[in-house]
Amino acid sequence: MTFLLSVICCCGCPAYFGKPAWDQYPAAASLPEEVADLRLRSDGGDAVRRLEAGVGEAHLLTEDTFGGVYGTSDGKRVTVFGGTGFRITPESDAEGEIDRLTGEYGLGEPTVVRTDVRGRHARCATGSADDTAVVVCTSVDHGSLATAVFTRLSVDDSAALLGTLRSQIITINQG
Repeated sequence: MTFLLSVICCCGCPAYFGKPAWDQYPAAASLPEEVADLRLRSDGGDAVRRLEAGVGEAHLLTEDTFGGVYGTSDGKRVTVFGGTGFRITPESDAEGEIDRLTGEYGLGEPTVVRTDVRGRHARCATGSADDTAVVVCTSVDHGSLATAVFTRLSVDDSAALLGTLRSQIITINQG
């Protein structure tokens, strides 16, 4: 009985807590031309490059960054940016990413978003950019961080769309 308890504690606990990291790292990112009703626009410019660079500066273990602007014909706009690389504390990184962007977007109190993926943590908060209401959402797991700034969407719709964007941008490189 003692041997069985030792095996469970010595092997089972590390496996249980290590599995999300194993399943989520390493990751890669690539922006598709279309996601849902959104099309990738080529006019992301300096603002997107600045947001993308900010991810690399704020998160030391970032291996690669990405950023782009998606839009619809009716004016909905989504700026998405983030990075790949090992994350030890994704929950703290999600909170930190919202905190980092609070000054730029005047964000209010963040809402915890349920992801249904063990080891992935998401937050959304409302704010403004250039006198336009925005929702900023971030989703972080052990292998990547994806953040988006949404116009003309609710918090719930923004969180759902970030999940869709993330699933098409981030791929896990299991070898």
